[in-house]
Amino acid sequence: MTFRASRYVRFIAAGRRIGWLQPELAARLAAWPAVFSASADKVVLRNPDGLSSVVEELAREGFIPGWRNERYRIADLFDIERAAARPFGLATHAVHVNGVVGERMWLARRSATKPIDPGRLDNLVGGGVTAGLSVEEVLIKEAWEEAGIPSELARRAQRGGTASILREVPEGVQSETVHVFDLALPADFQPRNQDGEVSEYLLVPFPELEKHELTLEAGLAAKDYFKRAAA
Repeated sequence: MTFRASRYVRFIAAGRRIGWLQPELAARLAAWPAVFSASADKVVLRNPDGLSSVVEELAREGFIPGWRNERYRIADLFDIERAAARPFGLATHAVHVNGVVGERMWLARRSATKPIDPGRLDNLVGGGVTAGLSVEEVLIKEAWEEAGIPSELARRAQRGGTASILREVPEGVQSETVHVFDLALPADFQPRNQDGEVSEYLLVPFPELEKHELTLEAGLAAKDYFKRAAA
């Protein structure tokens, strides 16, 4: 993973850096002096109440692709459209669940219409922690939407470790903490997608996982599982 701070402009709110901006976007934000104070090395958020309308305009201009109609809570300061997190380089959280059946692990292929990593293999369950929901609530919600896992089964998931990601991506910067869980599933369990975001599922024996190219987040979650299993 590569991240070079020198390539970005600091995004400041409440006296601390909360994100990283590509220079082109940082320069564009100077057009809203009532919301931002912009200089060569930093952009300071002056008025969080004006952020939503700015983000909507930036989406229309193409600075923020893949509008999601979901919101992230950022640094306990404000909520923002999920699609803006990477362009603004904001720190976010996600939940990933290793769905395990004995010595095999379920993988889910992301739909070709997903704005990020379309068609790539992912964990059975994975999703961002949206505003107003806890990590556990997101786990239960995503378990049903992505794999048809009922809440009573999803609640049996065991918390694993966390993985931190800081890297440059086409949209800007991914700054994310991945909360890993493991869920032992019955041998006869068959995942069924509910939200159209998964195109197929694979039940892969552990030794064959390395033959499959996973998303970065899924690879980190699987690695966390095997590290703990070997301890």
